[in-house]
Amino acid sequence: MTFAKKIATGLAASALLVSTAALADYPEKPVKIMVGFSAGGGTDTTARGFASYMHEAPSMNGLPAYIVNLPGASGQKAAKAVLDEDADGHTLYMINIGTFIAGELAKGDDRPYHIPDDFVNLGCASQLVTSLQVHASNPAATMEEFIANAKASGKEITWGTSGAATMHATIGHIFFDTHGIKHKKVPFKGGSKARAALVSQSVEAVFGGVNTVVGFENDIRALASAGAERDPMAADLATFKEQGTDGIDFTGLMCLFGKAGVPDEVKADVGAAIAHIAELDGYKRYMSGNDLASFYTDSAAATAAQDTMFSVMGPVVAEIIANQ
Repeated sequence: MTFAKKIATGLAASALLVSTAALADYPEKPVKIMVGFSAGGGTDTTARGFASYMHEAPSMNGLPAYIVNLPGASGQKAAKAVLDEDADGHTLYMINIGTFIAGELAKGDDRPYHIPDDFVNLGCASQLVTSLQVHASNPAATMEEFIANAKASGKEITWGTSGAATMHATIGHIFFDTHGIKHKKVPFKGGSKARAALVSQSVEAVFGGVNTVVGFENDIRALASAGAERDPMAADLATFKEQGTDGIDFTGLMCLFGKAGVPDEVKADVGAAIAHIAELDGYKRYMSGNDLASFYTDSAAATAAQDTMFSVMGPVVAEIIANQ
């Protein structure tokens, strides 16, 4: 073979390799899902259930997903870690949009990112519903009784939540400020840690996911839930509005996010996986067993809900910051 032919053959082989790489199916390796809170809370519980079925989705090329917990800054530490990775869809981020947005808004001009610019919402497979929780020994059986007892005591109420700037924390601030109750927030790195503080009675109340009560019914009692309607997974639990408190009628869709710039093919594949997993009987049973709902919200609808949440939570968070 002449030197010229060897060069031509080498170039052809190189072109074939490049072409093959470009056409490689997504994903090419297991998908990492970052969770910004410790194990055991609503976000972690949903993410682990979701990840365990990801390899079953036809669009996922038979490859699994795994969870990496990176608690800190109400989920922002994990979010920033996603932005440090390539926008190829192999590192994703799961969080409820309420907490994601509250965390950004709480930073004001010092925000580490702007969600609409830096992330793409790939779709949602559940939601997180906030509840007011007290220890089982607390004499209050209803939200009204809790308010009356707190006011009568005249003391500062210490309450826990999964992070300093989460959806749960925002709702907690609204609740106490609306009713003129002196209060002190104690943030933890995840819902499970806030729950542990309530069980040990280190705090007097917790604003956390309805699901975190599951398995702790002998220690914790939920008094009210957020949302315009009752949480279908806790139908006996009255909403804040039903008990006389307006302005706490939002919940957070639990969504999967990718770094902005992720290819359209990856968006389609992950979106199809979310839709597939949300309808699996095994995933539904798992979620129901943890008092979490299972349903699919596509990328377009999820992004629209995200935009609405920004407009709803913006003034609320600004008022909280101004009063601190």
